[in-house]
Amino acid sequence: MKIENNVNKKIAGSLEVKFTHQDYGEHELKLEEEGLFSRDSEFFYISPKDREVGGHSYYMGIKFRTGLEVETTYTLKRNDDSVRAHLEIDRVDGDKYASGTFSLSAGMPYPAGEFELFEEGVFKAKGKFKSVA
Repeated sequence: MKIENNVNKKIAGSLEVKFTHQDYGEHELKLEEEGLFSRDSEFFYISPKDREVGGHSYYMGIKFRTGLEVETTYTLKRNDDSVRAHLEIDRVDGDKYASGTFSLSAGMPYPAGEFELFEEGVFKAKGKFKSVA
């Protein structure tokens, strides 16, 4: 299940992610474009979709509540809807909830922050994002 949204506003910005897989090594992804981010009345979404990097397809989606505290580190928990993330590699459907941490350095309406996510025993994604008007 990919993170889906009923978006009412698309937002431009930048996203830098380093994907690390124990067998495939490290691959960096740097994006600056419209459509990476979106928001509705309750959530902000980071959705670069499926991206081909280093010969593999990586999917990452992050969803967080619009009222999160700035400069607070959030630990992603399976049953917590404050912050959720989903990772996939090569379109293999696995666990729907990635583990890791997430923090904001700037709040709404144009948040920025960092994340470190992992799918246990598979791969991790570490990066930062910044949305702009």
